[in-house]
Amino acid sequence: MKRLFLFATIIMGLTACSNIDEDERLIYVEPAEVNRPVLIEDFTGQACVRCPNATAAIHELQETYGEENVIAVAIHCGPFAHLRSNMGNAFLSDLGTKLGDEYYTHWNIEAQPGVKINRGAPIYDTNQYAAVVANELKKTSTVHFDAVEFSNNAVLVDLSSSDRVEGRLQVWIVEDSINAKDPQTKYQQFMPDGSRRQDYVHNHVFRASLTNDAYGEPVTLEAGNKSYTQVFYLQGNEALDNFEHLWQKQNLSAVVFFWNEQQGVMQAIRVPFKM
Repeated sequence: MKRLFLFATIIMGLTACSNIDEDERLIYVEPAEVNRPVLIEDFTGQACVRCPNATAAIHELQETYGEENVIAVAIHCGPFAHLRSNMGNAFLSDLGTKLGDEYYTHWNIEAQPGVKINRGAPIYDTNQYAAVVANELKKTSTVHFDAVEFSNNAVLVDLSSSDRVEGRLQVWIVEDSINAKDPQTKYQQFMPDGSRRQDYVHNHVFRASLTNDAYGEPVTLEAGNKSYTQVFYLQGNEALDNFEHLWQKQNLSAVVFFWNEQQGVMQAIRVPFKM
């Protein structure tokens, strides 16, 4: 594995997304042994000028450990996520969702960019990502995904645990490469230098949750690797309509994770849509 270097740039001025400054410093974090994947929930927004820096830091972690081990979800939410309504311009498009806003409020995100790593406390300094991720990657888990498949309009999940554990099973849909082929969709991004990029490519964007509860389906896994199997369907007219007409199916993936309040995210996986 290559060494991981993270740089933080101080962004000053009225366009800053928060008043939390970052020191200019170089941090080296010894790459960790990977025992289980890590989930990064990135609370972001297109009008957040500092958010591309967080995206870059997460991407560097994915290059170091692999995207299958550092699973990112960009949750567009909060005051910087709704360009069309906030700026009163019908020609702009935004990636914010009502559920994303609910998560933003529920987890008490105080500034953007802010991330939660394996459902830990929010982190607002990009320089802290590497150490937290390295520590989480070292942890082991009794929970395992035996099979996950995303096809048609449903996600099949089969998981088990060597010990009895109670938690919640979360199933999300994310989309990559937004703007990659069609910059006319106008999903622009405000940049740290004050510019607005119309061709900015948005990846792992949160699109929908497939569980009835916004925070996951309550599940008890029994000891002895007894499998729990469930199928989760895209529900609601809006989600189904977007799946059929707006989202690019070849760029969709399911992000599935098992978590509880005491241990955070115990296991996570990302699988692409099967065409």
